[in-house]
Amino acid sequence: MLLDKNQNEVKIGLIVKVLFIEPEFISSFPSKEAKIMKNMINNEFEVEGVEHGKAMVYQPFDALNGFTLALAPHEMELVNKM
Repeated sequence: MLLDKNQNEVKIGLIVKVLFIEPEFISSFPSKEAKIMKNMINNEFEVEGVEHGKAMVYQPFDALNGFTLALAPHEMELVNKM
């Protein structure tokens, strides 16, 4: 079972708010993608999957490409509860 920072259960299809992304991780991307990733903080995303104890959320950065971000419990907060 995956929990958010407030110990709420996180499941596929629910919405989470991104609270934190490691700055060193963001800076490892080209500037355009890094800016998009930084802008994910404090925004809400649907959980697309759960892998290795992390919630997977997707952010497109153009018409054909995007990235999936794996969020640890302390990096997210559940927005809607079932």
